[in-house]
Amino acid sequence: METKYCKNKKCKRPLPEGYKHKYCENCRGKQVEDVKKGGVGLLGVLGVVGSVALAVITKGKFNPKDK
Repeated sequence: METKYCKNKKCKRPLPEGYKHKYCENCRGKQVEDVKKGGVGLLGVLGVVGSVALAVITKGKFNPKDK
């Protein structure tokens, strides 16, 4: 049977027989970390954009402590 290797260009580790993924466990873990970091950054940017949009729409008169 032909040996399969990790599809990551920097890794190329041999994968065990019957392994159903294209990437090794290490590379898959790194991909998950990168997605999580990107998601956190995206939420931060959306929060800033949302607060600026709220200030522009309400012309700075929005104060949640008034209620």
